Amino acid sequence: MSLYQELMQWQEELNDLLRRGDELTQRVAELERQNANLQKRLVEGSYQSNGFDALANLYDEGFHICPGSFGQSREEDCLFCLNFLLHKGKKA
Repeated sequence: MSLYQELMQWQEELNDLLRRGDELTQRVAELERQNANLQKRLVEGSYQSNGFDALANLYDEGFHICPGSFGQSREEDCLFCLNFLLHKGKKA
């Protein structure tokens, strides 16, 4: 491999790292926004009902309540979250 080819390969790798860094920065900003929103709602008392109702409300608002993805926003229904709600609802 020539020195020029090696330099071009490094430049491609650097560009890839920069792109991935930008994606991570955007993801962190989104998570911080979600976290701030949830903290604000907790402080305002939006979730002062029982724990199950609070989790059901979070799910209804578009957040995961399952252990693997808790607090992350969701685009569609999650079978793990729904299973949790179904089993907890039966016990209540």
